[in-house]
Amino acid sequence: MKPLRQTSLSLLVLSLAIAPAAAIEIKSVSVAAAGKAHLCNKLGGKGLDPSITIKHAAKAGDTIKVKMYDVLSTGRIIQHKTKTIKSEADGSTTLTANFLPPCNTTGGRANSSYRFDVTSKGASKKTVRWFDFNSKTGKISR
Repeated sequence: MKPLRQTSLSLLVLSLAIAPAAAIEIKSVSVAAAGKAHLCNKLGGKGLDPSITIKHAAKAGDTIKVKMYDVLSTGRIIQHKTKTIKSEADGSTTLTANFLPPCNTTGGRANSSYRFDVTSKGASKKTVRWFDFNSKTGKISR
């Protein structure tokens, strides 16, 4: 039978070995300007994918989650998918992914604010507003 001290030390070493690494710091997030081509087909667009650039601590292979969603003026939130990517070693990671395209067809009953949440391992989070959409006029504003 192992002495209690040796067992405790073994458990400490094991827990340190499996402890999650600290999340990389997300410094900034930018999204290329939206245009009509980004809107869904029903709104006369082509569903063009957004291009998101994430600046972070220089480290390769860390998990970064990017969630796109629409905050309606009514308070309702519509999810447009979540994508997971790995960080690039140089500290800049770009994602162009097939999120659900903006498609507010309420005709003025509700306006949209399209946003992205960018999270690294659940610890470092940035939210960026991509654009607002007036469903009555069909205008995109920043």
